[in-house]
Amino acid sequence: MVKEEADDVEAFLASLDPKSKCCPPEVVAKLIQSRAIGCIAALLERKVPHNRLDIRGRVGNCQLPLHYAAKFGFHEAIELLIRHWVPPNLIDSSFEPEELETGAIDYALETSCNEWNKKMEESRSGLLLSDLILWLPEWISDADNFNWWHTVKLLGRAKDEDLEKKIFEYARNGQAAKLLWLLLAVPDRVLSPTFLHGLTQCADILACPLLRDYSLRDILTAQLASLVADIWCCSYGDDPQLINSLEEQRSILTSSLLLLEVFQRAGTQLSNLMAMLAQKEKHQLSNSPIAQQVQAVLEGAGIPITSLNCPAPSRSLRHKEWDDDWPSSQYLAFLIQPASVSRSETLDSEFSRAIEKLCYHPCLKEMSPSAFKLLFIFCLPDMVEKMQCMLQLELKYGKPAKVIHPTYLAKLCFIYITEGRIVEFTAALMAGRVLLQFDNPLSPQMSDHTLGYKDYIPTLYDFLLHALRRVLDEEIGLTGKSEDTVTVQTLKEKKSIVASAFLLTRIFENSSQCIHRYLYSPRYKVIQQCRDLKMVVDDVSSLLEDSGFVLTPEDVSVDHLECFSSKAGVSRTGLEEGNLLSFVSHLQTTSCVKEKQATRASKAIMSTENVESSLLVGLSINKFRSRSYHSFVPRYAGSKVAWLPAPKGVKLITKRAESAILSDSILRKSWKFLTMTKMLRL
Repeated sequence: MVKEEADDVEAFLASLDPKSKCCPPEVVAKLIQSRAIGCIAALLERKVPHNRLDIRGRVGNCQLPLHYAAKFGFHEAIELLIRHWVPPNLIDSSFEPEELETGAIDYALETSCNEWNKKMEESRSGLLLSDLILWLPEWISDADNFNWWHTVKLLGRAKDEDLEKKIFEYARNGQAAKLLWLLLAVPDRVLSPTFLHGLTQCADILACPLLRDYSLRDILTAQLASLVADIWCCSYGDDPQLINSLEEQRSILTSSLLLLEVFQRAGTQLSNLMAMLAQKEKHQLSNSPIAQQVQAVLEGAGIPITSLNCPAPSRSLRHKEWDDDWPSSQYLAFLIQPASVSRSETLDSEFSRAIEKLCYHPCLKEMSPSAFKLLFIFCLPDMVEKMQCMLQLELKYGKPAKVIHPTYLAKLCFIYITEGRIVEFTAALMAGRVLLQFDNPLSPQMSDHTLGYKDYIPTLYDFLLHALRRVLDEEIGLTGKSEDTVTVQTLKEKKSIVASAFLLTRIFENSSQCIHRYLYSPRYKVIQQCRDLKMVVDDVSSLLEDSGFVLTPEDVSVDHLECFSSKAGVSRTGLEEGNLLSFVSHLQTTSCVKEKQATRASKAIMSTENVESSLLVGLSINKFRSRSYHSFVPRYAGSKVAWLPAPKGVKLITKRAESAILSDSILRKSWKFLTMTKMLRL
């Protein structure tokens, strides 16, 4: 047999025309198709010039002999071609751009997946991701199909600079079978933490510099965060076709991320299983079917097979926003890590502390945070008057260029979301409704110390999408965990908070100017006089509906809230002369339960009818100067707002703000009455 094969090789070499400068592509194709590995090896190993093997010849729809060998799964020929002809790229650069149809690995994956689909006819009626993971290794273990695994492995290890681009396309466009083939053959290439490193496409596409390398999981999670945000914001629209399209894209990205999670947890065990199958060491394997062994590996890694019962997309999905070959900067910008956002520096200001004190409204004490109902509460006259007073203090005595800066507000909102404080987040949006820029970049003067980037200026959406990306990454990492565990329940609460944050951001993006004009309209002044709070709900609901939001009866139901009931007593703490200390005293309250009593006491102090009451003002001033007041900071816990004590040593107002308040509105009246008292005593 060996002698006959050697005679065939000699006969083949003798049949070559010595005057010919190249070997006809049809001859090479015939050698590959007949699997004449000896003739191919002799053609290459006897140092026949490369032009003797016409690598530019087309054979059918294939561009190169390497592609033709990949189409037939002839891994022995592929190994020889790669060993003797090592191009910088598996696609010959001498071809014109319109001739670059596909790469060699595409031929191998396309043909192998077609063979797999013929075997698994149920894939046409909806193949689950669990079926794909269980039965593809079983199909590969067959002797007739294992050559495809060798082919993909050889091509995946070659120096193909475009392979990362192809992997991303498979993961993004719903080709789960091809992605699983690559994970089984070259998991290191797919799961590389430096997946985005060194790609020449990124230099022209990225609008911001990358401080570190990013994995495929980082990129897919960033796109998933963008899709989830779009779904949350579009769920209140009236375009079901758009919502269905976004949901299909989310299912595709989720399936790809689940595949990556499976191989990050159990990739080593699955690779060892495939290696033993490749070496035909059947004695080291158990007698159970390969599918059962794969299931045991997954369960050992904490991934029950039932957690993968989601549809396995088997077709390429193209979307109008996804026509580019590589992710655009709008997706990769979400990979930015706002590591320099300091909680202590951001929350260490009069504005942030006033925001927290503003959340001491009785309606916010025992309610479940709801985006629309929170907006109704913050549009109440009592809340608006306090907020106007707070902004007056900051704009007059603070440093507006730093404290009320849009970037500062965005950082403050990001901290509130990461800590689960949706009430404070709503208050910050309400206070900065005319300052925040949602889609446009924030002022470049603040970019350096915001994220540490000089060439990229973040938006509020960048902060929120980063928070959502972290939540979704944790959700994928908890695949297989019980729904009753504390970790899963906490993650669901985080996701609900981020969803509310996106909805609130979209509300203020579309309706902030309308709300701002409404709060200064004559109709709102009538509401301030008559205190018919149900009118606020009706008016704000109409504004939101005009902006495109669809409100359900549950969204506008406020009968269970005490502040909207007819029996609720509403205090007047506005901006009238002499009423500034009333709000300051409200901020000084150590408990939200004593809010009404403190407000009434402060009104009695400000009465000009009693000289002795005026003396109490001076005593209160000295008390403010000598004490360090502590607050109760609201935290989101479960479905209610819990009130936890803040760290000791936190002052309600600083010395500078305190002196400014007293000197402007209180001190003059205090000294006036103190002088009158001294004259009476004389």
